[in-house]
Amino acid sequence: MRDLHCWEQLRPEEFYAEQSRAPVAYWACGPMEDHGLQNAMGVDPGKAYEICRRAARLTGGIVFPMVPFAPAGNPPLSREAMRSGKHPLYPPSLFVSVELCEQIYTELFENLAELGFRLCVAFGGHGPAALLLRRLAERLGGQLGGMKIHTCGSTTYLADLLPGLDPEDPSPGAHGGLWETAMNAALNPEFVDLTRVRHIDSSPIPSQLKGREERQWAAIERATPEIGERLLDTAARRLASEVEALLAGIEDAATP
Repeated sequence: MRDLHCWEQLRPEEFYAEQSRAPVAYWACGPMEDHGLQNAMGVDPGKAYEICRRAARLTGGIVFPMVPFAPAGNPPLSREAMRSGKHPLYPPSLFVSVELCEQIYTELFENLAELGFRLCVAFGGHGPAALLLRRLAERLGGQLGGMKIHTCGSTTYLADLLPGLDPEDPSPGAHGGLWETAMNAALNPEFVDLTRVRHIDSSPIPSQLKGREERQWAAIERATPEIGERLLDTAARRLASEVEALLAGIEDAATP
């Protein structure tokens, strides 16, 4: 069955009908990035895209296909810095330069505005991507033509929940930790294999998770699809609530 909020599944007349009903475009970005041996690598864009898709079901609107490009580093790295060999990039992760991301993200904003959307939700499922999106939105004054820009990131709607997921987890928001592993499992249980967690340190594959303490490994092993589902659903509902308020404000401003 087609999802009539997904851009790539809509026929042209369906696109315009949905845009007229709810003139909001969602798009999510993130890199293919190491999140530990236990996780398939599309965690960042995958979880952000799914949150956008669920929010669109509540608010109406159209979700652009997942954008699998994001920069590395904080601050985000330039092409020159990436090629210098001075910064760990954790292959087979694949990042792209901040210059390229600025161009891609900016042109998406421009094209969505030209297509007549009144609100754009840009969701960075990866920390440096969310930071770059926020900077671009600030540079544009939060508006492009007749389109308002709203940006958010992976913890925007979940920060208050993460400490309570597992009282034994010493780093509840850690990269590739229980929270992200659980959301990846909720996307597809086959994306996660918890039997691989204890092999991260001994693996020859570089990982940002190497060197964690025992309590962190144990917390990751307690990740479940049910925990991930709760996080995805909560984030989607909270995002949808903000979008509905923003759309109402846009409509009020347009009323003479």
